[in-house]
Parts: sequence; C-alpha cells; structure tokens
Amino acid sequence: MCKVVSFINMKGGVGKTTLSVNVGYTLSTKFDKKVLLIDVDPQMNATQYTLNQTQVIDIMENPKKSIYGVLVEEPKIPSIKHEPECEDSSLCEIFEIADNFHIIPSHLNIMGLNLIESPFMLSKFIKNNNLKEIYDVIILDSPPTISPYTRISLLASDAYIVPLKPDFLSLFGLPLLEGYISRLRNQFDHDLDFVGIILTMVAPEWRIYGSIKEKLKENPSWNEKLFSSELKNRTSIQNALSQEYKERNLPYIIELGDKVIESQMIDVTEEFMQRLRL
Repeated sequence: MCKVVSFINMKGGVGKTTLSVNVGYTLSTKFDKKVLLIDVDPQMNATQYTLNQTQVIDIMENPKKSIYGVLVEEPKIPSIKHEPECEDSSLCEIFEIADNFHIIPSHLNIMGLNLIESPFMLSKFIKNNNLKEIYDVIILDSPPTISPYTRISLLASDAYIVPLKPDFLSLFGLPLLEGYISRLRNQFDHDLDFVGIILTMVAPEWRIYGSIKEKLKENPSWNEKLFSSELKNRTSIQNALSQEYKERNLPYIIELGDKVIESQMIDVTEEFMQRLRL
C-alpha cells in the first residue's frame, strides 16, 4: 500500500533534501519501487537537484508546470513529462527523473499563494488523481519552517521522517516539530505516523556526535524512532551537488563510486522500507 511521507525538520542545513532525493532514487533503482517526489519547498532545492538546467528554466517561465499549478487552481490529472516542451501546460506537473522516479517540481511563486483556507488542497490532488494507486511511495520535501507549505505537506501525508544533523540546533527543532504536529492532529483530526529520525552529515570522531546520540537515547520515544542506519559526512556527497557531476548525470549517492556512503545509503533506504512496511 502506498504511503505519503514528509521529510521535515524545523532547521535548514540538515541534509533533508539530499536525503529525500536519494532515498527516492535508491528506492526506484535498487528496490524497483515506483516513487513520486513532490517538492513543497519554494526554495526549489529538490527541483534543482533532480532536473537539468533547461527543465528548471522552463518551469520558472511556466509556473503552472510546477506545484504552483496544483495549488493555484483546481488540480488536473498530470502526465509524465520527459522534455520541456508540452502543448498543455496544465498537464505537465510530473517530470521523469529516472525509470520509476518522478517529480512534481516547486516554484518560487507559491510564496504568493494564500494557502491558509485550503489546507487539504495537496491531499485532494493526490487523492483525485489516484496517485497512491500509481506509486509505491510519495515523498514530500517540506520546507524547514512552520508555514502553510509545511501544513499542506503534513496534512497530505501518512507519515513523516526527521533528518537530523548531530548538533544541538538541529536537536532543538525536534520538540518544536513534535509540538506543531500535535496541534495539527488536534485541529484537523489527522493522524501521522512518526517513522523515524535519520542522522545525517555524521562525523563519529566529533564529540558532539556522541552527545547528540546520547540525548536522543535518553528520550524513550526518540530512541525508539532513531534509525540504526545513518549517513556520514563525506566529501563525495558535496561533490555530487557540483555542476560537473550534474552534467555527467551523477548527482546521486549510490552512483558516486564511494562504496562507504553507497552502502550507508542502501542501508538507510532498506530501514526506511522496513519501518514503512513497503
């Protein structure tokens, strides 16, 4: 059964987008899952990570080809889009990244939308277009703020994942997020499964890594949700985001040639599937 999962943290710079994109890519290429990534962040990081420059420019010039087209008007059934050109822009919200891995890109223009009165618009779009019948998992890359975009993302989700960089500022955002989700549950009677906490950008030799892990384990509910798999802080991941690797179509962790981080990415993805029962 398809699950809609938000990747979210109240703090930026924790590797959230890198994780959401690479979990999606690894699911599709290593585990033959059909994955839809929806970029709900107006910063467009997931969009820029996965699509080429021509596609990004086309989206910027035609906002309705992005999630903006979903949120600004009555959602229409999307089509899979391989190239920038399309006769009907209202049918071009879904782009193919790779076999079985697609994206609905974001756009800066969603910052100008009033989403307060339509908190379930994204949820209705997913339901009305039978996307949960088409995909095995739908991943939402949410912004690192308490905002209308965060709300529509969580209200469209069955579950959420918290990527966490092992530092105290990132940890500080965890109870804030829990409080916000608790208020959403009460206000909208919408239950969300807390799938887990994934440590990212890990440097085991740093003292703070041990301190943060100890803090997480001191809290029984956090300890239960802490993934045993984690992603190390590797130079190769930063290289993957460079223009050189993008032009070579090698921006994904499992294709970098770094066996350590490739193995960790596969382990994280396997644990993700187990916890979601995919």
